[in-house]
Amino acid sequence: MELSKQSSRKLIIAGAATAVVALGLAAYYVGSTPAESHVAVKVPVTASASASSAAAAKKAASASAPQRPADIKDPAPPAEPKAVRTKEQGAAALMALPELQAWSALIEKNTGGKAHGGLLEYDPVPRKLNGKSYWQFSYVENSAESALRWESFLVSSSDDEILVEDATNDEVISLARWRREKHPAKRSSVEN
Repeated sequence: MELSKQSSRKLIIAGAATAVVALGLAAYYVGSTPAESHVAVKVPVTASASASSAAAAKKAASASAPQRPADIKDPAPPAEPKAVRTKEQGAAALMALPELQAWSALIEKNTGGKAHGGLLEYDPVPRKLNGKSYWQFSYVENSAESALRWESFLVSSSDDEILVEDATNDEVISLARWRREKHPAKRSSVEN
């Protein structure tokens, strides 16, 4: 009789151990396959299984928390706006500003054609500002001896925005604010 109880106890422990191993394998299988092929595996645990075997089975089941399948990826970060205009188109838009047109005519007139107004790209790497890229240009008075900077601009590559670098306050301002505060149409020389 004593031998029969020991054999029964060993069988119960072996069954519980098998259940724990089966749960571990099921957890591994579920975590390593695509979502479409998940198979639920139920392993019966007898009421006579020892408490430690049941706790081990519970621990194995909780360790196999569902994982996100490998084929599901995090969304990509928002992309930078696509370039709507090239650097050349940005330069053309900048030179089309009435202020720059007037400055160019003024420089030609004041120097008898010896100097011209033009753009100088002061950094070929677009500047990032508020999630957008800007071409970086300075409007200069260009002569045989030198190029004198009148103003620096940021021209958006993704829309029609043009910003002005205000050297006085060390900030970037809108074209409208620049016109309102700096009165560029009244400018007649480098010192202005």
